[in-house]
Parts: sequence; C-alpha cells; structure tokens
Amino acid sequence: MAAPQTNRVMATPNRPMPKGRAIDPIRVLRRYWKGIPVFAVIGGVIGFGAYFIFARLYPLYTGELLFEVRPGVSNATDVGTSDTTNDKVVERVQKTQIVLIRNRVVLTEAVTDRTMLQTTWLKHFIDPVSGTLLVDDAVDELEEDIRTPIRANTNLYGISWSGHIASDVPILLDAVATSYMAMVNEQDNKIFRSNERLFDEEGENIKLTLQDLNDELQSFIRMKGITTLDDTRFSQDMVEIQQLTSTLTTTRTTLSTTVQIYLQIAAKLDGTLEPTMEDRLEAERDPILARQVQTLEALKGNLRALRERLATSHPQVQDAEISVRAIEDQIESTMDVIIRRNLNAHLKVLSDSRQQLVALLEETEMEIEMKDAGLRELAADQSQFEHMISKRKQLEAQQDDNLRLVASLRLMKLRADAGRVRQATLALEPRIKSFPRLEIMIPTGMFLCCVAYVGIIFLREVTDQKIRSASDVMIIPGAKVAGVLPDIEEDPEELETPSLAVLHSSEGVFAESCRQAWVGIDRSLQRSSHQTLLMLAAAPEAGTTTVIGNLAISAAAAGLRVVVVDCNFRRPAAASMFELDDASPGVADLLTGSVEIETVTQKSDSGISVISAGTPANRLFQRLGSERMKSVLAQLRSTFDLVIIDAPPSIVAGDAILLANLVDAITLVVKSDRDERGLIARVLRELADSRGEMLGITLNAAKGTTGGYFRKNYLAMVNYAEDVEGDEDE
Repeated sequence: MAAPQTNRVMATPNRPMPKGRAIDPIRVLRRYWKGIPVFAVIGGVIGFGAYFIFARLYPLYTGELLFEVRPGVSNATDVGTSDTTNDKVVERVQKTQIVLIRNRVVLTEAVTDRTMLQTTWLKHFIDPVSGTLLVDDAVDELEEDIRTPIRANTNLYGISWSGHIASDVPILLDAVATSYMAMVNEQDNKIFRSNERLFDEEGENIKLTLQDLNDELQSFIRMKGITTLDDTRFSQDMVEIQQLTSTLTTTRTTLSTTVQIYLQIAAKLDGTLEPTMEDRLEAERDPILARQVQTLEALKGNLRALRERLATSHPQVQDAEISVRAIEDQIESTMDVIIRRNLNAHLKVLSDSRQQLVALLEETEMEIEMKDAGLRELAADQSQFEHMISKRKQLEAQQDDNLRLVASLRLMKLRADAGRVRQATLALEPRIKSFPRLEIMIPTGMFLCCVAYVGIIFLREVTDQKIRSASDVMIIPGAKVAGVLPDIEEDPEELETPSLAVLHSSEGVFAESCRQAWVGIDRSLQRSSHQTLLMLAAAPEAGTTTVIGNLAISAAAAGLRVVVVDCNFRRPAAASMFELDDASPGVADLLTGSVEIETVTQKSDSGISVISAGTPANRLFQRLGSERMKSVLAQLRSTFDLVIIDAPPSIVAGDAILLANLVDAITLVVKSDRDERGLIARVLRELADSRGEMLGITLNAAKGTTGGYFRKNYLAMVNYAEDVEGDEDE
C-alpha cells in the first residue's frame, strides 16, 4: 500500500541567517601551506636586497641624549641631594619636561642656533633663491622626527633623533639640549626671583609693622603709667582686697549673729519665748533680789525651827508659812522685772551694734568695689600690654625666619644641584646605522611577504563564491547539508570512477560517505513518510546520476524496494550506469500511453529497478508535468518503497521545476569547487514554492577533506575497515 502523502513547502532551518562567509582558517592554511615557505624565502631575498638599497640611498643614524630628574635639595646647607622622590612624582616631572622639550619655542631656538649651520640637515631648509632659512619648515619636520623616550624605573628621560649624516646627530641634539636647558634655567631663575621678591616684600612689611608696634607700645606705657609688669595677683591692691574681703565676711557673720540674738531677746520680751537659765542667773546677781533671797532664807530657817517645836497647825507656824510664800512671790515678781530690764538693756546694745555692723558692711563693700574696679582696669591694661609684647616677639621671630629664608634662597640659587633637571649624558656621533639593519630587514621581508600571501589567499576565499565545503553551504539562506561526498582522488581505495562505488568498492571512503549521506536522507524521508525523491543539479557535470546510483544501492542494501526513474530527456545516463540501454522504452514512452510500467521496468544486476528515459523520438520534456506523469508516479509509489528521479540541471532546462511539484522530496546535488553560492541560492528560491520538501544539498567531490573534521572521519573509516579485514584474515 502506498503511504499517505503530505503537502508541505520547503522548510527553513531554525538557525540565524549568516552575515558573511564563514571561513575555516585552518582548512585554508592547510590547503595553501606550501606557498608560505616559498613566499618566506622570496621575502628574505627581497629584505636582503632592500638592505643594500636602503643602506646606500636612505641610511639613518640615531643618537640619544639623556636628562635626569633630581630630587633637589630641601635645605641650602644640605651636603647633597636627597633620594626620597616618589615614583609618581618622577613620572609626572618626566612627562612635563618632555612637553617642554617638544615646545616649539625650544625647537625654534635649537634650529636657529649657530652650530646648526654645520649640519647637512639644515641646508635642506635654506631657500635657494633668497638664501634665508625656512625656520617654520625646519621646526615642523623636527617636531615630527624628534622622539622623547622615558627610561622605565629610572629618573632618566631624553631626546632621540635620526639623521642621514652621522655628524649631524650630535650637533642637533646638543642644540636642542642647550635650548631646553636654557629654558629650564630661565624658568628656575624666574621662580627664584619671584620668591626672592616675595620674601623681600614680606620682610619689609614685617619691619614696618614691628616699628609701628614699638611706637604704639611706648605710647601706651606713657598713657597708662605702667611701671611694672608684676602679676596682678601679687599687687598691693589685691592684698588689700583680700583683707577687706576677710573683714567683710567676718562683719557679715557678726551681723547675722547679732540679728539672731536680737530676735531672741525681742521674742522673750513679747512673751513668745521663755527666759533662759542664763537670764535668771543674771537676774539673781542683782543686789535687790539678793537681799530678798537672804530674807527668804532667814524666814525659811525660822519656819523650820517653828515646825520642830510646834505643830503644823500652830498659828505661828502658819504665819511663818504665809510670810515665806509672800517673800517667794515677791522674789518671783522682782526677778521678772529685773529679767525684763536686763533684756531691754541687751536689746538696746544689740540694736546699736547692728547699726554699727551694717554701716561697717556698707563701707567695706564700697571700698572692695573701688579696689576691684581699679584692679580690673590694671589687669586690662596689663593684658593689653602683654599682648602687644607677645605680638612684638612674634613679629621679631617672623623677621628672623624671613631673613633666614632669603639667605637660604640666595644660597640655593648659587648651588648647581638645586635644580630638578640636569643633563646626564653627552650627545655622541653614532658609529653604526640604525637603519637599515640586516637582522631586521630580512625577517621583516619574510614576514611581509608571508602576510601578503596569506592575505591574498584569505581575500580570495572571502570573495570567491564557489562552494568548497559544508560551511560554504550553510552560508546560503535556507540551505542545509544533506551529505558530503569526498573527491575520489582522496579515497585511499584509488577509485577510477565513482559510479556504483558502494557496489564495487564498498570498503572505500567514498562508499562509506554515500552510505552516511543516505542515512541522513532516509531519516528525513521516514519522518514525513515520503516515497518519491527528486535529485537534480544546478549545473551540468555535478555527478547527479552517480550520486543517485550509489544512494539507490545503499537504500536497497537497507531492504527497500528501489526504482530509479531517468527523467533527464536531454542527456540520459541512469540506465547505462546500471549497464542497461538508455534508448530502450521508458518514461517518455509511458507518458505517451503506448506501454505499461511493467514492460519498461528493467532489473539491473545490482538488484535495482531502472526505468530509462525512453526512446529518443518520444522524449518531450513538456509531458513531465502532465497528469499522466502524476499517474505514473502514483503507480510507482504503490509498487516500490522508494522512487528516485534523475532530473536534468535546472539552469539548462525547466524540467526540474515541473517535476518538483509532483514529488515528495527534493535533494540538490552540488559539485564542489565549481558551483557558486549565487547559483545555488537562485535554484533554491525557484524550488521554494514547489510541492516537494527540500531535504538539503548533497556536496559532491569535496576536496576540503585533506584536513580538518572530514579528513579525520575518512581516515577513521579506512583504519576501521582495515582492522576488520585483519581480524577476518586471522
């Protein structure tokens, strides 16, 4: 039963569109490597000849003059220079000095130096008509030719120049060095003069300020009457203030005590506070109260005597008791009077004392305030005076420092090692040429020739549109590789013809490549259940028929029923490849309806069924797109598993386009190192709208297998086959 057919257009591979040709540099170099040593030898000969030509016509002598960045001296009295300059500082100074060397003013001074008239170089810039020196032109060329190298990891930098006359080199370098050092010295002197003027002006300002301060100080002394600079803490006024302060404290304490006593006595007089024992004892010392106490003691003695002789109820005893009580009451009354009298006397004394203490306190406070005001004024005057003295000392110190700086500056100006730059070497006349040099010219010639050769071959690879490898196929938009078949010249089996190589030389590299190509095509056919496969080329002599024969045998070996249909009416060859007659009845006769498929199908010795192109009289290619052709293909699908159709090249006939709309799948055969990418791209575009699915491009006779990936695969095939044969022999 025929498998179901599917209608699909050409599939576009899922990959980005290449922007240019992908070149395998290893493959290219392996292809053309023999030319590299040849061109290297040619380049060496050219370099050798160029050495003698340049040595005679364009010799160059190079000289160099170095300068040193010095740390300088930090003090004019230092014995030598210090070596503590930072590397970054040195590098910055070197770059700054290089800019100064290349300054146009420096170069102009060097060009116009009298010694330059001795050089041949300068004579090229003398106007032959007027005899004047073209300074600007000479300086322009010197700016381009002079070099300013910096010696890494050193303090050295310099100037380098190359000339055609050896004697010109030291003269020009010395002229540039002289002009440059003159500029450096002038800049240093300018800085010295500027600093010296600045210090002189500062010294003069300090001198005037100091003179004004002395005048102000004398005037202040006379106005304030300052005669001593003793500390105010030890002055007479301070001692008196301390004494007055002590008196003031004592007076305040006494006044506070007096007020407290005064208030206590007043409280006793008011009755709010009882008299103390001291008050009563003081009252008892009063004569009146003393007599009354004596009288009381006599009455108490009499009462005791009466009580001893008489009863308590006796009238005399009672009278005596009454007399005692009367005297006691009298004594108590008298004591109250005396105490009150004494308290009033004390109150009067305390009142007078308080008034005196208050007056003394006010007087002491006023005197302290007066003394303190005078002391503050004295302290202020003294502070101002001390400030003026301190300022004078500071100005005198500044004046001394300024004088030392000026002296140090003038001394440093006289020292030769005070500058940051000095000339380290002399300009010598070069003895050997810096150009040309044989050890450079020969390798350079060899290198340039090799680069030119490699550049040419790569340029050819880039511009060449011929397809040589699978990578060239991948560049074509929408193209993919169905298989790669090597050139039979690279097959170790040494085939005479690739026709039916799978049958006659099955162990060869070419045969194995055909089988691998068939495996890929068969996988694509099975994935879409295709049975009819159209194989065509873009141009004649691509080897389409040969590829069809080998693929048909590979398919038959896999167990498929295969038929090869020759639809190339213009140059049929499929039948003769299988040792059958191309002119026997075939496709052309089937399309006329005069014969049946069974009568035109021939069986070859290899087991492949073949339908030839047919008798020449009936070969009309217009019939290839007819309904009869569709019917023929339908019958073949029902009889065979695979129908392979051989079509003529697309650029010489339109037959392939007619057949492309009748088949299931299409494979384009491309001849390596002949067909161009543009042609293949055009054929793919023409086939893009056809019914058949484009399975890919089969690259035939690929010569790129001499190296790289495919070469390794082919060698592996051969080695593996030889190993198998050896095992079988054993």
